[in-house]
Amino acid sequence: MDKKSMVPKKDLLLEIGCEELPSRYIPGALAQLEEAAASLFREHRLAFESCQAWATPRRLALLVRGLEARQPDLQKKVKGPALERAYDAAGSPTPALLGFARSQGLAPEELIVETVNGNKFIFALKEIPGQATADLLPRILTELLRRLSFPRPMYWESKECRFARPIRNLLALYGEKAIPFSYAGVTAGRSTFGHRFLSSGPVVVKSPAAYLRSLEENYVLADHERRREAIRQQLMEQAAALGGRPLIEEALLEEVTFLVEYPVAVTGSFSTAFLDLPREVLITTMQVHQRYFPVVKATDGSLLPHFIGISNNRYHENIRRGYEKVLGARLADARFFFEEDRKEPLERHAARLSEVLFQEELGSLAQKQERLVRLVRKLAQRLALPGKAARRAERAAALCKADLVTHMVREFPELQGVMGREYALLSGEEPGTARAIYEHYLPRFAGDETPRTVEGALLSLADRADTLSGCFAVGLQPTGSEDPYALRRQGQGIVSILLEHELDLSPAELFEAALQEYAGALSLSAGRLEELRGALQEFITQRLRFALQEKGLSHDVIEAVLAVPYRSVAELSRRAAALEEQLRSELLKDVNTAYVRTANLARRSGGGPVEQELLREPAERELYRRFQEVEPEVRRALQERRYGACLELLASLKEPVDRFFDQVLVMAEDEKLRRNRLNLLAAVKGLFNRFADFALLQPVD
Repeated sequence: MDKKSMVPKKDLLLEIGCEELPSRYIPGALAQLEEAAASLFREHRLAFESCQAWATPRRLALLVRGLEARQPDLQKKVKGPALERAYDAAGSPTPALLGFARSQGLAPEELIVETVNGNKFIFALKEIPGQATADLLPRILTELLRRLSFPRPMYWESKECRFARPIRNLLALYGEKAIPFSYAGVTAGRSTFGHRFLSSGPVVVKSPAAYLRSLEENYVLADHERRREAIRQQLMEQAAALGGRPLIEEALLEEVTFLVEYPVAVTGSFSTAFLDLPREVLITTMQVHQRYFPVVKATDGSLLPHFIGISNNRYHENIRRGYEKVLGARLADARFFFEEDRKEPLERHAARLSEVLFQEELGSLAQKQERLVRLVRKLAQRLALPGKAARRAERAAALCKADLVTHMVREFPELQGVMGREYALLSGEEPGTARAIYEHYLPRFAGDETPRTVEGALLSLADRADTLSGCFAVGLQPTGSEDPYALRRQGQGIVSILLEHELDLSPAELFEAALQEYAGALSLSAGRLEELRGALQEFITQRLRFALQEKGLSHDVIEAVLAVPYRSVAELSRRAAALEEQLRSELLKDVNTAYVRTANLARRSGGGPVEQELLREPAERELYRRFQEVEPEVRRALQERRYGACLELLASLKEPVDRFFDQVLVMAEDEKLRRNRLNLLAAVKGLFNRFADFALLQPVD
């Protein structure tokens, strides 16, 4: 039995106690803690069964289960001099050999000879005994803390000691033994602290297995997953007691989970008079500003005059009254803003947009809104939008930014678009116009809903294209680490909308229309416009790649369809899906074979027309005849989105292509014949390229 198997594995517990961490820092810190710990143990050749991290606002904890008690022994091989230099003619060790043996702490006779690339060398084979885990842990744990990073770290003692908030306590146990190490002036021990108000004093932890129980006895639920579900359960129970159900946004639930250590649900009420306010105003006030959970009727989802807050303390009436008082004041403010804003129609608010800067070099919001009106008009004409829908979209463009100068949106920025819709309806605008004003901000984030109406989709596209084109024109493209204007999100929104609505519009057309709005104002030369077209196309292509990857399409399929012109994003997506479906089929194998044979020589063509009178051989006449038959059918199949039929038509060219290469000398001595045959191949290749660049597809067995 080896040394390692005689020593039992033990669990390791590390806790970093600190001042309250910002809730948004914690999910990333948890992931880092697990990943960095696993990496460090692998670096030190220490096997373990699992790593699990927990967190509360005042602690980060790590439990490593089944950590080996010592490193395995390591056999290290060190290369020395070549054998021919190791011994002299008499067979005695040379100074080179003796020096190498001495540097390795071995006698010359303990060295070995091995062959490397046909040459023999001297090697030292050394057995390095593994160290005990307990001896390694102080260094490992210190390095683990150093590897944690935060958006805005603070420095303690030196630049090497960084953490999000002051560290107040360190706990480190390997089995039942405390591991002494220091960081930021704090020395680790075996004690921690419970709840700030409910715990009586320091909590001594006997072993890693006792950690969660010891803290729970001191009013701390350290396991954040369990804490999250405890909050969810309390919300459900409290809302059911009110005859309703809670509105639980997962993002808010996560935030609240990392704001408390001992969650207690507190139910409160507000005046029914506030129910006259728009639903979103009430919900935003409760969720965003107070971190409360609204309660709605279980039957129809309408709001009840109740909310549920999560306290970090035992229930007390004063807590409920405090929650109600604060919410009441916020809702009173909201009512005041709402009533003040209603005194003027939305159009009157829009007149004040000239006072608000959109971007220093791109002008005011009023100028942006004027560009949007013109851009929406162009897009509506391009898409032949029905007259009523076009007028609604144009009217929405003239009002879409007006709510940004209202009292309500200045106080509650999250309500932009929502209040524009509400104020538009109160001002007598058509419901379709009001809906488009709200929808032009959609999608707001990855996975968010897209506009449902074509008017909203058109206005959202115009708004995003205007922002992207303007920012690119004044040199504000996003970099690898910086994107202050959220341009990547704007681009992803364009792709999502074009996919969802299947509009017969390419991103290139959209950006061209938007760039023309800036051409005069920014004095963009023809060369600069061409440069911006290329930069915007490359930018949106990256967003397209991401969107197609999200659909589960293969990398080579995506690159193959992106390599050829496309009419619309929806058409591009459907072509890619059809190609993916046939990826391992005999049909696509035939298409690919014919394309590759054709494309190899077609690149030598000068791009001229095919002259029929120069088609001398039967095989080349047959290929040209079949090309003429298939070309209009391929064009029609693509227009009608019959992509499977299109691939079958392209596959039908394999036999005439094969006969052509078997029976025709393409590179004939006669220059006219050679050029004509290359032009024929180029024409066939161009037909394939209406679907994809098949050369980019990886061969499939």
